[in-house]
Amino acid sequence: MNRLLRRLGRPGMAHDWEGGAPPARGRAVVLLVWLAFIVAPLLDAIFRPEHGLTHGLVIAAALTFSALYVWLVLTWFDPGTRRTAAILSIAMLLLAVGLTALDRTSWGYLFSYTAACTALTAPRGWSFPAAFGNAALAVVVSAAAGASAGSSFGFAISAVGVGLLLSLMRDLRMRNAELCAARAELAHVAVAEERERFARDLHDLLGHTLSVIAIKAELAGRLLPDRAAEAAAEVRDVERVARTALGEVRQAVSGYRQPTLAGELEGARVALSAAGIAAEFEGAEVALEPEVEAVLAWAVREGATNVIRHSRAGRCRIRVSSGLVDAAVEVVDDGIGAQPTNGNGGDLGNGLTGLRERAKRRRGRIEAGRAPGGGFRLAVSVPISVAAS
Repeated sequence: MNRLLRRLGRPGMAHDWEGGAPPARGRAVVLLVWLAFIVAPLLDAIFRPEHGLTHGLVIAAALTFSALYVWLVLTWFDPGTRRTAAILSIAMLLLAVGLTALDRTSWGYLFSYTAACTALTAPRGWSFPAAFGNAALAVVVSAAAGASAGSSFGFAISAVGVGLLLSLMRDLRMRNAELCAARAELAHVAVAEERERFARDLHDLLGHTLSVIAIKAELAGRLLPDRAAEAAAEVRDVERVARTALGEVRQAVSGYRQPTLAGELEGARVALSAAGIAAEFEGAEVALEPEVEAVLAWAVREGATNVIRHSRAGRCRIRVSSGLVDAAVEVVDDGIGAQPTNGNGGDLGNGLTGLRERAKRRRGRIEAGRAPGGGFRLAVSVPISVAAS
C-alpha cells in the first residue's frame, strides 16, 4: 500500500495527470506507436525533390515537432513538469499551424497530436475544451491554406476523437488515483478505530481485574501469619481472577469477547465484597440483545471499578432495569463524590470516555456526576433496539 501511495504522490499535491506514471516499457510502446505516424510525413518532406531555405525550414520544423512530442511523452507523468508540458504543447501547436499554413495542408493531421497533448496537459476541467479548440483551429488553418472542406472536416474529426479519448483516459486515471487514496484513507481510519477499541477494551478489562487482585493481595497480606488458612483462600482467589483476566485478554485480542450482564454483576459482587464495600443489587435478570447487554455489562464493570478505586465508599447500590423502549444500569455510592475525571488524566476519565463511546454507538445516554444525596452516580441507558431509538 505504501508503494502505491508513493506512486500516487501526496494527496492534494499531485499534478493534473496524477495516477502514477506507467512503466517505462509502456511509455516506450506508446511513444513508438504514435511516433510512427509522424516519421512517415517527415521522411516524405526530407526526400522531396525540392531544395532551398523553405525546404530546410520545413524539415527543421517537422524534426522539432517530433522532438517536442518525444520530450513531452517522456516527461508528462513526472512531478513538477506542468509548466514544461504546457510550453511544449503550445510550441507543438504553433509548429502545426506553421507547417499547415505555410507548407502543405496535409500537415493538418498534426492537430491530432496537439489535441492529445493539450488534453493531457491542460488544467483539470479544460481537457474537453482544449480538444475542441484544436479541432476548430485545424479547420480554420487548413481551410485558409486551401484544403477542401472534406479534408478540413477530417482533420477536425481526428483531433476531436483523439483529444476526447485522451481526456477520458486522463479522467479515468485521476478517478482511479482518488479511489486508491480514499481506500488508503479508509484503511488508515479503520486501523485507528481498531487501535482505540483494543486500548479501550484492555483498559476496561485490566482496570477492574487488577483492582480486585490488588485488594485481595492486600487482604491476604493482612491475614498473614495469624490467619494463614483465610490468607491462602484469598491467594487462590487472586490466582483465579488472574487466570480469568488472562482468558479475557486473549478473547479481547481475538475480537470475540462480549461481556455478559450476569457475569459482570457477579464480578462486581465479589470485587466490592473484597474491598469491604456493602453492595446492594436491584433488578431481575432480563433478556437483551448481545450488543445492548454488552454496553450495560461494561457499565457495571466501570461503575464497580470506580467505586472501588476512587470513591472511598462504604455502600454501593447497582440497579438494573428494562422497559419497553430501553434498558438501564445505575451505580450509586455514598463516597466522596469524585468527578468524572480524577484531575490528572487518570483511569476514571479514560474509563468513562470508553463507556460513553460504547453507549453512543448504540444511541444510548450516560450520566456521571455527584449524586443528589452525596456520593457519585453513574447511569447508562441504551435503546433495546435500533428501531426503538
